[in-house]
Amino acid sequence: MALTTASVLRSRPQPGVTGERLVISLTLAGCLLSLAVAALARGARKSEAATAVTPLILGAGGNVLAFLQPASLMMVPVATAVAMLFARLRPRLAALLAAPLTVAIAVISAYVGPSRNAVQNAGASALLCVVLGVAYLFARQARLRHDHAELLLAELEDSREAQARAAAVAERTRIARELHDILAQSLSALSVQLEGARKLAERDTADSALHQLIVRSSELTREGLADARRAVAALRGDDVPLVDQLTTLVGRCRRDLALPITLSVAGQPRTLTPEANLALYRGTQEALTNAARHAAGSPATVVLRFTSQATTLTVSDQGRAGGADHNGAVTGVPVPPVEAWTGGGNGLRGMCERIERVGGRIGAGPAGQGWTVEMEIPA
Repeated sequence: MALTTASVLRSRPQPGVTGERLVISLTLAGCLLSLAVAALARGARKSEAATAVTPLILGAGGNVLAFLQPASLMMVPVATAVAMLFARLRPRLAALLAAPLTVAIAVISAYVGPSRNAVQNAGASALLCVVLGVAYLFARQARLRHDHAELLLAELEDSREAQARAAAVAERTRIARELHDILAQSLSALSVQLEGARKLAERDTADSALHQLIVRSSELTREGLADARRAVAALRGDDVPLVDQLTTLVGRCRRDLALPITLSVAGQPRTLTPEANLALYRGTQEALTNAARHAAGSPATVVLRFTSQATTLTVSDQGRAGGADHNGAVTGVPVPPVEAWTGGGNGLRGMCERIERVGGRIGAGPAGQGWTVEMEIPA
């Protein structure tokens, strides 16, 4: 733009507002405007017709100025227009549009220049257009090849990720099958045996304590079997609603751990991944077990919140009740055998690992006289 302006202002006739000078002024304005539009619209998605307009205006304006101002360097704007055509259009279309501009500047250069140098002037102008056109043609092809290579690399990366996911799914399916065949079937057999032992105890009028122990063992076996099936479902990718799982868990805790627990759900429930469901379920299980161990008889709350940003699950207790001894026992309140409950054994570190593995975070710490565990998984 600076070269075109300087060349026009230093040549004769100069721009003006009448006659031939007005034509020079308008043509110069068209060249500068087309250059400005080309610079500002670089990289924008446009049709081929819209893309071709700007360089054609620039090339036509350069030819007009070269004819009206023989001393100006108007072959430069024309060559720039040719370069723009080859840089932004298909090679055949660019050549079709660039040929008239190149021929025109060559003819004008030969016509307005000294007759003894007509051939040299025409050749120089045409050569400049051809050199810039070929250079930008190669640059465009190199850019297209680079984009194609990046696309192929992205597709290859997607293919590798898909293969890795398929391998992970296959491995999880194998583990789920082994878990089901070994653990679930063993627990099923144990449940059958305990049921037979219960019937024998009833038939032989065994001691009531033994009968209750057999019944409780059978219940724990069934619950362990349900947990095993839940783990198998998570490994297989089956969808089990989290709210239903927590409702069942809270009911078990009320019965087995003698915990006064309240469960509340806020927001619109959403479907989480099986891994996220299992992580939140196990985290709640461990938090309630710890509450029963360290704050026996204390009221606990489980709050599940669904927001647009995340799914948050908070488990809180109010600490040891008044009169608790160093083991957490309260006078007149029996302490359940927490160690025997199937919910224990995960630990805070295990909770953190589960939540972090699904991209979430966990926080645990004292809250007043009690303890609060908060787990959050982004939406």
